[in-house]
Amino acid sequence: VRYSFIGIFLYGTMFLLLYFLGNNPLIVGRPWDFGLLLIPLMIFFAMKDFKTNFNAGELRFWQGMTAGFVTYFVLALGVAIFIYLFLLFADPTILDGYIQDRITLLTESKEPFINQLGENLYYEQIDKMNQTTAFIVAIDDFWKKLLIGLFLTILIAAVLRK
Repeated sequence: VRYSFIGIFLYGTMFLLLYFLGNNPLIVGRPWDFGLLLIPLMIFFAMKDFKTNFNAGELRFWQGMTAGFVTYFVLALGVAIFIYLFLLFADPTILDGYIQDRITLLTESKEPFINQLGENLYYEQIDKMNQTTAFIVAIDDFWKKLLIGLFLTILIAAVLRK
């Protein structure tokens, strides 16, 4: 849990830093927070700490999976709550910027999107983006972190076992 809270703190710090530098952290911060760095580091450190300090240098696969699950679940939940509260109370306008950015991306790739998935799905996606709320953004971020965390936990637990 310690590494989850460290990860939440680091995410929140980066989010606020991007925000105060005049960027929309929902757009600019996505590649960074998405798990490319934060989630695997926190999972690795949690497993390594458990293996070294609490389990006499041994780590069974199931122990690694458990430590990883707790780490990425608490991290994902904490970050989702942070995003939700920030969008709800601190600055709801960044949600509007995020929605406009996503609609612009859809508009720029309209022809390939329609060719591959159909016109109905394209307009359905535009409608869904216009109905996006702070809760939806937070839940989306939560689920993405859970999926990335599960995949990375399997890999890291396999590498660090015994």
